Amino acid sequence: MASPITLRVLTPEGLALQDDAVSVIAPGEPGYLGMLRNHAPLVTTLKSGKLTWRRPGGDTRTRRIGVGLLEVVRNQVTILTESVAEFQEA
Repeated sequence: MASPITLRVLTPEGLALQDDAVSVIAPGEPGYLGMLRNHAPLVTTLKSGKLTWRRPGGDTRTRRIGVGLLEVVRNQVTILTESVAEFQEA
């Protein structure tokens, strides 16, 4: 199995989440963005929505995030956002 990518979510209060992932899906301004290992470097804006990532063990995690920025560089996805919360289906 390939090495995982690192997902980090930062809020004004500090590091809110750090986890290993094999895929990440985030709510970009133009639409949802998907990232896998060796994704091209990227910086983009995010809208409020559902952040989803699949862990190396196969389980999927979700959080609700606020507006912010996303950066992908060297197999690390960093999200700067105003808020992170448990995701609850409507």
